[in-house]
Amino acid sequence: MRTETTSGPTTTSEEIERIVTGLPKVSLHCHLLGSIQAQTVVELAAKHGVDLAGHTAETLYDHASYEDLGEFLRVLDVVGSVVRDRDDLHRVTYESLTEGGAAHRVLYREIQISPPGHGNVPYPHLIEGITAGMRDAQTDTGIDSRVVVGLCREDTPAAALELVETVIAHRTEEVIGIGLDYAEVKGPPVQFAPAYARAAEAGLQRTAHSETGPPQHIEVLLDELGCSRIDHGYHVVDDPEITARCVQERVPFICTPVSSDIGRYSGSGDGSHRRIRQMVEAGLVVAIDSDDPPMFGTDPTHDYRALAHALGFGLDQLGTFTLNAVEASWLEEADKAALRRRALEEIEALRGPEPRPQT
Repeated sequence: MRTETTSGPTTTSEEIERIVTGLPKVSLHCHLLGSIQAQTVVELAAKHGVDLAGHTAETLYDHASYEDLGEFLRVLDVVGSVVRDRDDLHRVTYESLTEGGAAHRVLYREIQISPPGHGNVPYPHLIEGITAGMRDAQTDTGIDSRVVVGLCREDTPAAALELVETVIAHRTEEVIGIGLDYAEVKGPPVQFAPAYARAAEAGLQRTAHSETGPPQHIEVLLDELGCSRIDHGYHVVDDPEITARCVQERVPFICTPVSSDIGRYSGSGDGSHRRIRQMVEAGLVVAIDSDDPPMFGTDPTHDYRALAHALGFGLDQLGTFTLNAVEASWLEEADKAALRRRALEEIEALRGPEPRPQT
């Protein structure tokens, strides 16, 4: 099988596999709870005596059922209920960054965490366990990481503001920003403006999910919440004026092909990824990540693989996704420059030697 690339030449399946497995990746949209392997959930449930209603590691994650966001969030809450102490947090963070990160050539990740999803774990204990796992993962594999704290839009705006105040009160260098997750229909973004304003005062970066809402929500995220990037954001292409604005302002959109296709946000659930194609063709700044990898039957490599096969993207476009993610990251400029240099070197290495002229 040969796949057309955006630059003209064709790319074989074998070449695609070589590219996507070797491609350096920068991860800006991966949820900690959603990145826990099913076997780990089963083991932690046994540790804490949590009943998984007869589910095994093989049946816990029903990928196809997550077309229903409510069902996905229900399972996510079950996963959160088994992560209860420092050792649990260390383990799931470490595994996510090593087996689910560095093993797929992820150089850097901004981990999205959802404190409300962890039940009664106090925020300081949550951060302590997570950062311990981050540091050990970096020591063992070299992967660098930071934390983005998600506000639950299904909670009240007052609860969101309270969480921001908690983050500020217990600020660590690993925590660099906030996000907004859970069902968009239950929590339109404008009502969280006070929480975002407080985060801005404290120097925290801001992003937010926008996967099902109208394109006008993108403007709210930019103008009312002060977001510097958008998680998902596929419906931006439904409004030409908002699309043009985002192209001009180079607003980064962090897309998650496999999970969003299952959820029917970026296409029709048929693997077409049509909205991501439209976003790229419109000139928007797009980066790629894997969202909740094991829960959707994917991983950081497979999301790139899916786009390469479905949309015909070769090394030039796939490498651009990585470089876009570097630019959209919230690293300090010196660290960002170093990450960019490393990513560029590894992308260029994938091109291999120049072909010899025919004689």
